Amino acid sequence: MSVDLEDFYCDLPFSTWDKFENRVEHTTNKILDLFEKYHVTATFFTLGYIAEKHPSLIEKIVSNGHEIASHGYSHTDIRKMSKSEFENDLKKSLSILEKISGDNILGFRAPFFSIEEKNIWALDILQKYLKYDSSIFPVKTPLYGVPKAPHTIFHPSHNSPFTNDPYSDFIEIPPATLKIPAIGRIPIAGGFHLRFWPLQLIKYGIRKLNKSNSVAMCYIHPKDLDPDMPKISEYKWYYYWKLNSATKKFESLLKNFKFSSVRDTIL
Repeated sequence: MSVDLEDFYCDLPFSTWDKFENRVEHTTNKILDLFEKYHVTATFFTLGYIAEKHPSLIEKIVSNGHEIASHGYSHTDIRKMSKSEFENDLKKSLSILEKISGDNILGFRAPFFSIEEKNIWALDILQKYLKYDSSIFPVKTPLYGVPKAPHTIFHPSHNSPFTNDPYSDFIEIPPATLKIPAIGRIPIAGGFHLRFWPLQLIKYGIRKLNKSNSVAMCYIHPKDLDPDMPKISEYKWYYYWKLNSATKKFESLLKNFKFSSVRDTIL
């Protein structure tokens, strides 16, 4: 289980963030309460900005036994960054997260799942600092995805990043997907997909991955469980789709499956 730890306004340009109220502590505490209720540990892919602004929240997450990983500092789409901009943003996040959490940061998830074929160079940078990544979504959506990438855990080859290199120590953990006959592979891992797909379909997909001895990497944003999330004119309909019923669906997953962090499950 993973949490993309960001506030509801973090999909907007970084320069606008100080105009909004902060809701992340309230919404994250809701998630932490559910994790405690169902004995779940998770990996919190955390923005450096959020950790800097809410250090006590990070300390609480760590004290509850969860893992802190990086989600970058400024939630910038990597497809819009140069190599040096990405590396500097990553290093800034790691410095902040390690200082506040007291832990070595081992993993990363790209904002907007924005590692694709054109910027696969990001993996080379990540391998300099980290043990794993969970950014490559093996589907094709209007927003992101690499449909030819493996849909289970693999070790990216340096020369052919979407093939497995058994001699590599670096791990890629794709979010959970399900192959539907005549349709293709669909994302079921969480976020909007948790709110959009029927609960039974999501459960079926997780069970199918587990039966093949594969982990189902699921994720949630704090804003996904916030039915009172303020309206933002730049956000499209899917940001608000079925927010009222998301907590019930998410809790059902926690109740019916055993979840833990990447650190506790894979490393």
